[in-house]
Order: sequence, then structure tokens, then C-alpha cells
Amino acid sequence: MTIATSRPDASPDFPDAAELLIEEARRKGRRRRLRKGLLVLLALVVVLALVIFAVGTAHFGASKPTNSNAAPPIGANLTSVVVPHFDGPVAMAVSGGNVWVVNEVGNSITEFNATTGSQVRIINAQADAFHHPDGIAVQGSRVWVSNSNEQLGMGGGNYDTAKYSSVTELNARNGSLVRVIKAPADQLLEPGPIAVSGSHVWVLNQNASSFSPSTPGNSLIELNASTGSLVHVFKTNVDGLNGVLNLTATTKDVWLTSSNGSEGSVTELNSRTGSLVRVIEAKGNDLIAPDPISVNGSHVWIGNIREGSNKLTELNARTGSLIRVIKAKDDEFNGLLGVVAQNSHVWVTNGEGYESGGETNSVTELNGRTGSLEMIIKVKDHGLYGPTEIVASGSNLWVLNVDSVSELNQRNGSLIQVVK
Repeated sequence: MTIATSRPDASPDFPDAAELLIEEARRKGRRRRLRKGLLVLLALVVVLALVIFAVGTAHFGASKPTNSNAAPPIGANLTSVVVPHFDGPVAMAVSGGNVWVVNEVGNSITEFNATTGSQVRIINAQADAFHHPDGIAVQGSRVWVSNSNEQLGMGGGNYDTAKYSSVTELNARNGSLVRVIKAPADQLLEPGPIAVSGSHVWVLNQNASSFSPSTPGNSLIELNASTGSLVHVFKTNVDGLNGVLNLTATTKDVWLTSSNGSEGSVTELNSRTGSLVRVIEAKGNDLIAPDPISVNGSHVWIGNIREGSNKLTELNARTGSLIRVIKAKDDEFNGLLGVVAQNSHVWVTNGEGYESGGETNSVTELNGRTGSLEMIIKVKDHGLYGPTEIVASGSNLWVLNVDSVSELNQRNGSLIQVVK
């Protein structure tokens, strides 16, 4: 593994076939999840129609009650609980007792109570300017949502046509609109994953490959969390950010994973100043198509999603050096689109079918100190179905599925609730 602290003289990299295949794999995975969600929704609609028809038929043929002690109407004297509705869920955030889910198909945000699973609100006002929302981040009283622009092709694009690309900022307390960030200077081309740290909001441009030797792409956009104004634009071939797939932010650093051709890399930035700390370039297959990333104390965990090479890379957060690569057969890695580390445990989601072509529908728990397997969590009855993102909050885990959200107990992996 080579650790480069700066690469000012590096020549720009062009998106090669391997990088484009990785990007296309992620997009195909998302389309599979959306198709499954739509099929599930269609099935529910058919079942509901049959139930309504049966009830209506029974009511039509039944005689009217003759006494004055008729049963109260359905719903009377019952607690009013609204079941959350998801429409193509692709991203999730947990904060302050609530869970926010991004609905890419429905152009909306579903907010529900983390304790009861009951719906708080559906946020989809026209002024919110949601357009294929893709990423979400929550901090304090604010929520930030990235909106993508499907008119642009993979690996290139024209900033002038990115009319839907923006970041929507909401009030976390009531869901009201604070602002829509889309100034031309922001150069938001295809906003995707988003993170917030202190007074900074970090937004990935998913199409940010170098367009030409003289025109590097804009990989990362840094915004002021208080005003929404532009702070800095990070370039592909200047800051080692070519084919960026994902990011996470702490109070000290921002970590970004890049496909960067046949061998991936991880870029570390100072979250306070935006300055480059290092670019960690893998040698010896340490990083292959790195995507999800999680930081916990002095450890960084990265999921590698290349077909046939599903593995978890652990790095030293202080030095960037390799600690270990985890790829035991018993770990049952399959997809690795979600990873989260908390305390002395690491969890990864398996369900996209990159490795075996099928849905594993599980969460692998590892020992954060040794990398050894703790357990494989498999929950039936739609507890886990096509799991992607995973979030640790308190003593619980939240897993985003094709059409639902599963809450699990961190201590024993047991199912607490399925919100769908």
C-alpha cells in the first residue's frame, strides 16, 4: 500500500472500462431495488383491491342491524397510527428519535418515529424541488437532501443542463423548507452521497470523472452549513478524487472512496480546512472498487464491491496504513453496499448479488478488534430484503431494504420492528 500526501503533478485520469463497469453495477443494483419495490407495491395494491371487493360484497348482502347497540365503526376509540409509506427508498438517516428515508421514485422524504415506527410526515412540497433525491444527512435542526439530474450521462456532462441538480435544506423539527441550494457557482452536476460535519456540508458529484486533460471534473462540493454558500470545489486530478463513490465525515476528517480505474483509493481531507491529508492508493488488491466507508475511532472500514472480490478493508485512521483485509468465506459477503462501525463491532449488509448472483438478505457482524466473525443476521418475513444502507444509533441498527426499514438489536441481532 502506498500513501501519497499530495499529487499536484499527477496527470489527469480518464474513466476506464473498469470504472464505468463499477458505476454501472451500482446503477443496475439501484434499478433492481426499485423494480422489486414497484412489484411489491403492485402486489399490495392487488391484495387491497381484493379485500375491498370482498368487504363490499359482504356488506351489500348483509342485513342492517335491528338493535340500537350496533358495533362502533372500525377505528373508533383506537389510537391513530399512520403507517409510513416508502416509494423507492435509496438512502436513510437517523437522528433525534426520528428516521428519515429518501424516496427516489416518489420524490419525497418519509419521516417516522424511531420508537413506534409511526409516520411523522411525508415531505414532498413542490417548493422543496425534490428530483430523484439520492442522499441525505442530518445534523441538529437541519436536514440536507441531494437531488440528482438524470439527463446527464455517466462519466461526463454539461453543467448548463443540470437544471435539476441541487441540495434541499429542511427544518428537522417540522419538515419545512429552509432553502434550495443550486447556484451556478456551486457546479452541482449529479449530486449523490452527502455528509455534514460541524459547519460544513460535503456533496459528491457522481459524474465527476476528468472530462479532458485541461478540464478536470468537480468531484466534491463543500458548502457552508449555516448559509448554504459555496466554500470550495474539489477537482478530480488535483485532489485524487476520480470516480468517487462514497464518503463519510467526522469532526476531524472527511473520507472518500474512489474507484480510480482497476485499483481503488481512499482520500482523506481535513474537515475543518478542506486541505488534503493523504491519498491512500492500494497495492496488492487491498482496495478493489471501494464504496461504503465507516470510521470508528482509530479505524476506517471500507467495503469493496467488485464482483468476485467482495471484501472488507480495515485501515489505521491515524496513519492510513493497512491493518487487514477481511474476506473469509464464512463471512458470507455479497454486495457490501452498507458498512457501519460502532464500539467494538462492525456490520455490513449483504443483498445485492454481486458475488453469487442471488440475494443473500443478511447482515454480517464482525469483531472490530480482530476482524473475526461474530454472527450472520438473517431475518425472515421481510425483516431483511435486499438490504443496502445500515446505520447504528444508540443500541440499535437500522437497515434500509427494498421496501422497508428493519430495526435490529445490536447486542444479539434480534429483530425489533419492521417499518413498511
